Amino acid sequence: MGILKAIGRFFGGITRKLAVRSRWLAKRLWLVMLADIALTTHRHWRRLAPEERKRLLELARKSEGRPAKNLSRRERREASDLLDKLGHIEYAGNVAGIVLPFRPLSRLAAKFLEGRRQRAKRELAKADAAEDAARASGGAPEAEAAEPARRAPSPDAAAGAP
Repeated sequence: MGILKAIGRFFGGITRKLAVRSRWLAKRLWLVMLADIALTTHRHWRRLAPEERKRLLELARKSEGRPAKNLSRRERREASDLLDKLGHIEYAGNVAGIVLPFRPLSRLAAKFLEGRRQRAKRELAKADAAEDAARASGGAPEAEAAEPARRAPSPDAAAGAP
C-alpha cells in the first residue's frame, strides 16, 4: 500500500505543477497572441507606400464605415485597389489563424471573406460598366438608375385578356 501511495503522490504532484503552469501560461498567452497580430499587421501595412497609407486612412475616415453612401465611385475603386495591395483578405486569414487555433475554422473564415470580396468586385465592375455605357450613350447614369424600367404592353394586355 505504501508504494501505491507514493506513486499517487508523485503523479498528483506532477499534474498539480502542470495545472499551475498551464494556468500561468493561459493568463499570459493573450499577450503572445496580440504580439503576433501586431507583427502581422505591421507586415501588411508596410506593403503600402507612405502616401498610399495616408490616402487609405483618409478614405476610411471619409467613408465613416459606409463607403457606398459616403464615397464616390472613383474613391471606392481607389480604396478597393489600396486594400487589394494591402492584402486585407490574406491579413484576415492570418489573424483568424492566430486567434482560431483550429486550422479548418481559420481557413473557412478566410474563404468566406474572399468570397465576399469577389462579389463586391463584381458589383463594382458592373456599376462601372453601366456608367461607361451611359456616358457613351450621352445619358447620366444616376437618371437611368433612378428611372424604373418600362416595358411595352404585351399584345394580351392590349386585347384586354386577363
